[in-house]
Amino acid sequence: MNSYKIFKSLGITLGLLTCAPGAFAQSTQDSETIQRRLDALQQEVQQLRQQLADQQTTQQASTAETREMAEENRSLLDEVGTPQFSGLVELGYTFNDWNEADKDTTGDVDFGKFILGMSGGEGDLSYSFQYRFYDGYDFLHHAWAAYQFGDNDSVKLGLFQTPFGNMDYGYLSFYGTLPYLAGFNDNQNAGISWEHSQGAWDTSLAFFKSDQLGDSNDHYGANAVGMTGTATYDANGDLIDRGNQGNTEENQLAARIAYTFNDGTDYTTEVNLSAKGGQLYNNQTNDSGDSWAVAAGLNGNYGNWTTLLQATTYEFNAENPDESVSGISDNAVEVGSFGFNFLIPAEAQMYSASLGYSMDVNWGAVDNLFFYNDFSYIDPTDDYSAINGGFGDMDDPMLNDLGVKVTAGRYYAWFDVITSKNALNYIGPVDDNWHTSFQSHFGITY
Repeated sequence: MNSYKIFKSLGITLGLLTCAPGAFAQSTQDSETIQRRLDALQQEVQQLRQQLADQQTTQQASTAETREMAEENRSLLDEVGTPQFSGLVELGYTFNDWNEADKDTTGDVDFGKFILGMSGGEGDLSYSFQYRFYDGYDFLHHAWAAYQFGDNDSVKLGLFQTPFGNMDYGYLSFYGTLPYLAGFNDNQNAGISWEHSQGAWDTSLAFFKSDQLGDSNDHYGANAVGMTGTATYDANGDLIDRGNQGNTEENQLAARIAYTFNDGTDYTTEVNLSAKGGQLYNNQTNDSGDSWAVAAGLNGNYGNWTTLLQATTYEFNAENPDESVSGISDNAVEVGSFGFNFLIPAEAQMYSASLGYSMDVNWGAVDNLFFYNDFSYIDPTDDYSAINGGFGDMDDPMLNDLGVKVTAGRYYAWFDVITSKNALNYIGPVDDNWHTSFQSHFGITY
C-alpha cells in the first residue's frame, strides 16, 4: 500500500470517527454495539498509522543505503584515479642575427611541437607517459610506472628523468642552459629508481640500463649517441664528411640527495649533491670505456623570486675508433638530441646561474608574467672546438637567455633574447664572437 492510499484510508477513518457519535446517538442500536464499532475503527486507525510509519522507515533506510553506496563508489573512483590527459600545441618565431634570410624577411614562424600525455594512478600505483611531435621527427619523451610502498618510499620503472642536479628542469627560460644542452639536466633515461622522501630530506638512487631507447638522436635530452659511420676524405686527404664515434651510455648508476631549509614555507632553500657514472660502450670498436659526473646545486624559492645555481664536473673516458676513422677528436664526445648531433668537451666543468620573478597581473586575459635570466658557461679541461671535428682550441662556450613568459589561462607566450658564444654549435655560429637570436614561442595547453 503506497503513502497516498494510506493517507486516504486514514482520513476516511478519522472522518467516520468524528461523525460516528451523532449517527449512533440517533440509532436504535444499544451502547455495546456502538462501543464495539468504535473500538474496531480505532484499531484500524492504529494499523494504518503503523503501516505509514513502517513505510517511512523503509524509505529512509533505502535512502541511507543509496547514499552509502554512492559514497563507496566515489571512494572507489578516487582510489582507482581518473586518467588525466594533457596536451600542447605550439608555434615559434625566430630571428637570428647571423642568418641572411632572417635579415631579409625579419624572421620566420614555424611549427614548434605537439605534445600528447596521460597520467593517473590506482591505489599505490601511478603512471605517466608523454609523446612529442616536432617538425620532421617525433619521439617518446617519458613513460614510467611507479609503486608507493610506504609513506616515504616509492620505486619507478621505465623511461624517466635522471636524478641529477637541480630538478625538475635545472633552468627557467624556454631555451635552457649549456648543462641542459649537454645532457646534465632534465635528461631522460631507461631504468629503475628508488625514491625516499622524509621531512626536509629527498634521496634518489637509480640504475639505467640504457641512456635512451635506441642509438639514434631522435630523443629528448642529449646523450652520447651510438650511431656508427666512418669519415670520408677527398683525394688531398681533406675531410668531406665527419663520421661518428659510436659511444652509448649503458649500465649507469645515479644518486642524488637534497635537503630543503624552511621546508613547507614560501621561503625555501634546497641544496643538493648528485653523482652518476657507468659503462661507455663503443659500437665501432666494441670496447667499453666509462663516464662519470658530479654536481652541486642550489634551488631557492623566496616568495615571488626563484634562483638556481649549479656546478658540474664530468669526464668521458671513451674507447673511440681512431680519430682518422671517425673524424672526431678524442678531446670531444659526440652527443645527440632533437635529431641533431653535436660535440661537447670530453672533460670539463660547467656552471649555470638562473634568476626568475613571478608577477600576478589582471590585464584582461593575462594573469601572470614570469621574468627570467639563465646564464651558463663551460670550461673545457683540454683543447676543444665545437666545430671541425673538435680539433683546435676556441674560446669557452657561453650562453645567456633573457626573457619573459606571458600566461593567460591555458594560453602562453615566451619572449627570449638569446646571446651565445661558441655554444656547442647548437645555437649560433662558432667563431669566437657573440651572436643573438630573438625567439618567441606561443601555444595552448590542455
